[in-house]
Amino acid sequence: MFSSHLELTRKPITGCQVLLCVPGTYCSPEVFDLLDETLFPDLQLLPISWMTSPGPWDIPTLGRRVAALLRELDLGPALIAGHSTGGPIALVAALTEPSLVSGLLLIDTGANTHGHGDITSIIKAIEAGGGTEFHQRLLRRSFYYQPEQAFMQRLLAYAGRVSREAALQVLTSQSMVDLAGDLPKLTMPTVVVHGTHDQARTIAHAEFLVEHLPHAELRLLDSGHTPMVEVPAAYEQAVQRLLTLTRE
Repeated sequence: MFSSHLELTRKPITGCQVLLCVPGTYCSPEVFDLLDETLFPDLQLLPISWMTSPGPWDIPTLGRRVAALLRELDLGPALIAGHSTGGPIALVAALTEPSLVSGLLLIDTGANTHGHGDITSIIKAIEAGGGTEFHQRLLRRSFYYQPEQAFMQRLLAYAGRVSREAALQVLTSQSMVDLAGDLPKLTMPTVVVHGTHDQARTIAHAEFLVEHLPHAELRLLDSGHTPMVEVPAAYEQAVQRLLTLTRE
């Protein structure tokens, strides 16, 4: 564990371009592992398991901790992929240390939760006890094309290890955080990816990001909320596009 108190699922390798991956609430960092890394020989994938790391777990603190991790391990300038709740965490990290973030990959996320209809009901369900059935419903909602059962079981096991306090803290924080006014400050290349069948976030959230980030492109994919699992080839094209933009 590093001084930022964030758990990485892989050991950093010095001298490689980094793609730091920040998953969503209850989401195992394993969702990022399906990337065909043979296509990106110069890219080092570093997923973060922030939900099983020590708290606090509010969005501003988590974002600053991600920035601190980049500083501590001398990983920047790095790319950051933020999925769902990981999106605002990535945005705060980039706002905190813009010189350490060379590009952003924002996946089925948004600057705020306006129009994110079920976040209040999710918080209430967690307060009521959560549990396996709740985690199963949440996972099913995260995929339009359901993954194989063994993969889903691993995601379910991860969700079961997440503390109730971590989930409540981050979702309560996310429901209050609005980064819309800060988006124009982020001038690094950004690719916004959104699944057209997403049941959690609307396309309007993605369009808002692209309209307000100075150098952002939108990629709509034939997937639900988790395109890196559902349509990995299309997701890999988005990663390649971000790499191209950061090297121009």
